[in-house]
Amino acid sequence: MIARRALCLLTVLTSASMTSAALAQQGQPLPGTSPSVGASAASPAGAAAAQPNPYDPSMQAGGLAPPPPMTTPEPEPAAPDGTEQRLDEAKERDSGRGLEIVWLNVEGGYENVGLQTFNIDEDDFTAGFVSSAANGGVIGAGAGVRLLYFTLGARGRVGFFSDWQLFTLGGEVGMHLPLGKLDPHVDLGFGYAGLGSVKSAVSGAADAIAIRGFYGRVSGGLDLYLSPVFSIGANASWELLALTRPGLSAAAIEGIKGGAAAPQQAKADLLAAEGSSVGSALALTAVAGLHF
Repeated sequence: MIARRALCLLTVLTSASMTSAALAQQGQPLPGTSPSVGASAASPAGAAAAQPNPYDPSMQAGGLAPPPPMTTPEPEPAAPDGTEQRLDEAKERDSGRGLEIVWLNVEGGYENVGLQTFNIDEDDFTAGFVSSAANGGVIGAGAGVRLLYFTLGARGRVGFFSDWQLFTLGGEVGMHLPLGKLDPHVDLGFGYAGLGSVKSAVSGAADAIAIRGFYGRVSGGLDLYLSPVFSIGANASWELLALTRPGLSAAAIEGIKGGAAAPQQAKADLLAAEGSSVGSALALTAVAGLHF
């Protein structure tokens, strides 16, 4: 009897277990349990379709999912700064002069020269036989090469004065700053300086007295390019003159005394010693140039 009851109880438990498993597979609530909130809210006919899962199901574990992907906003295009804008405007205003390699120019104007600007005693240099200051006209010419902002060349000038002429010849280096059709520049020069065609009130003194030396020049000017190959402009320059006068022989001094008055005869002896002087020259010239 006891064995039969145990067998019946085992049969009932097995049937209940199989019924619970079948109901779980069909989504039905188990007997004695209430349906879940989500399941009761869903409507059989109007249930919305499940949203697609953007992640691989294999990446989900324990109900956790990685955060949504981050999107990087595209950077806004940067506005051009002031420097780039000015460069673009400069290109639009370009004069179209092109690359310059060779230049040459001529000039003419006014020059003031003092052979003894920095000397107090005139007798040590010319003893009064030759004038040491003059004003007059000057002409000159120059030629050379140009590499972007820099020039290298040679220049010669001749100043015409009543008692003598001043010759200068030397090298020149310059720096230019192109501004459209305008070309401001500064130049430095150095070379030989000498007096020629010297005149004197005393016979024989002009031929005997020779004055020569060196010059250093600083100048500045402004050129206007009327075309890529032709320009006009103005220039101002100042020169420092370092001059010497060789001493005269006794025979040359006697020749000067022979044509001089008594006061000048006494000064003629000063020419026996070599003389030196530091002078200066200021010139204002108009310039015309060719550029290739």
